[in-house]
Amino acid sequence: MGSNNFFIFLFILVYSTFACADNKLVKENNNIFFKQDNAKIFLFTDENYCFDKDAFSIENLTNDNKRYLFVNHTDDCNSGGKYEIFDISENKAKKFYLSPLYDPEFDINEYKIIERFNDGAVGYTRIYVLKNGKYLLSEELKTLDSDLNLSKVYSGGLFKMYLKNNSNQVVKNLEISANKAYFFNNELKKTKSYIIRGDKVKIDGLIENNNLIYINVEFKGLGKITKGYIKLSDVL
Repeated sequence: MGSNNFFIFLFILVYSTFACADNKLVKENNNIFFKQDNAKIFLFTDENYCFDKDAFSIENLTNDNKRYLFVNHTDDCNSGGKYEIFDISENKAKKFYLSPLYDPEFDINEYKIIERFNDGAVGYTRIYVLKNGKYLLSEELKTLDSDLNLSKVYSGGLFKMYLKNNSNQVVKNLEISANKAYFFNNELKKTKSYIIRGDKVKIDGLIENNNLIYINVEFKGLGKITKGYIKLSDVL
């Protein structure tokens, strides 16, 4: 996901500009406020909120003068958990349209927000990029294996799929792990041809159909080249 030198964890406490002791979270009757100097800004109500008066940071997410407050909002004070985000530029809380985010990082050089979360055993990474004053989903990565991720790169409301390793490089060749991986033709009809565990294929693209993902591959056998689609599940 790039060098750590470009990223800052949003759980880091407020920059020195905002490090005044009067800047803190305040809990009153299960209401959470952000206290800034002599003003209090109401954020949310949560009777089970795991209160930490310093569990926030202020970021300049956009290339204007707006200020955004990130508040750690988890029951167990997990700094890698959920963050609520508010625009507090006008001394009132307006929820940011991407709020909440999970385990967010912010790239201050390229105006990127990186969100990481798990759904059961599957890990996800979402990358949002600032375009025309608004953050848009640019890429989503889904963990498939220890060094294999399914990437969806978005543009104009559509996406293209790739397989990438943990260094964010596109994977161009794969080894079959299933006992048999049958080929499917261009209409995604199953054929009689198949490859077996240990065979290596070249990747020419990915498509999705009926919630199944197929890889367009090329296999060089003994004196013969076979092209077609195989199920992604047959290489995991």
